[in-house]
Amino acid sequence: MVKIIVSGHGEFASAIEKTLEYIIGKQENIDYVNFNNGMGTIELEEKYRESILKNEDRETLFLTDLAGGTPFSTAVTLSQNMKNIYVLGGINIPTILAAIEYRDEESLEKAVGDIINHGKESLVMFQKQELNDNFQIEDGI
Repeated sequence: MVKIIVSGHGEFASAIEKTLEYIIGKQENIDYVNFNNGMGTIELEEKYRESILKNEDRETLFLTDLAGGTPFSTAVTLSQNMKNIYVLGGINIPTILAAIEYRDEESLEKAVGDIINHGKESLVMFQKQELNDNFQIEDGI
């Protein structure tokens, strides 16, 4: 099973954890690493390494808030020196849900494109329309 590490600025990772628990329940083999004020890249890298080492040399997928931000860049640096690490930046909830869905695949490398597409396809713009008297709002997820 692929190890997933969710990371981002501030309490991003913790908020994602709580959101996922609300939507699909507690998930195994996912670590949530916040990058808070006063924390340096060395401390962040140490937290990443601890999480990766618990994974026993299986593939690891980093899902970070901003492509180019410190959590992303630190994960990219690790991926250059360690094998089986993939890094995505600019993630959203559908991206994470897709990653969870694909984490049992034989090869994460093949699944990453599908995971990215889920995130892209989830962005929509509401189109305002005339509503008739039969219009009803349905419950969400």
